[in-house]
Amino acid sequence: MTCLIRKIETLDIARLIEIEKSATQAFLNIPKLAWLADSSLLSIDDHVQLISKVYGFVSVNPENQVTGFLYAEKHGQDLYIIELDVDGTLQKQGIGRKLLEHIIEFARKHDFSSVTLTTFNDVIWNRPFYEKLGFQKLDDDHLPDYLHKKILHEVECGFPRESRCAMTLDILSI
Repeated sequence: MTCLIRKIETLDIARLIEIEKSATQAFLNIPKLAWLADSSLLSIDDHVQLISKVYGFVSVNPENQVTGFLYAEKHGQDLYIIELDVDGTLQKQGIGRKLLEHIIEFARKHDFSSVTLTTFNDVIWNRPFYEKLGFQKLDDDHLPDYLHKKILHEVECGFPRESRCAMTLDILSI
């Protein structure tokens, strides 16, 4: 699918909420994670805060309709991906990949040393997807403090610890 990447605007928020809700529906096919389909989403206020404080990008189709989004924040020399969602009806068309390629290039241009994230170990569109793009799973015993805290927060939110992992892509080596 042809898509362009641009910065998130506050006018995009209603669509971002729709996209996040549609993206969570994929978890209905995984019984132990089906609860995510009904979990709380980022609120309008959450999006406003993120837009003002972190890096945010959307993918848009040729008609300028938002098809996916990504938020990332700076942690030292790392650029941490907070969230990446693609409209559930448009998944597996390369939109998520385009958003990731954009944030990787953004990180390179802005002198970050790595792009990091937390994700599911055993969900096919999570860890294995990121590995195809060059991300490597980090050893739990050697996580930077901020990633350790992110995973602890995810566990507090109901995720089993063994289901989560942190990953990194070394920008300097690509």
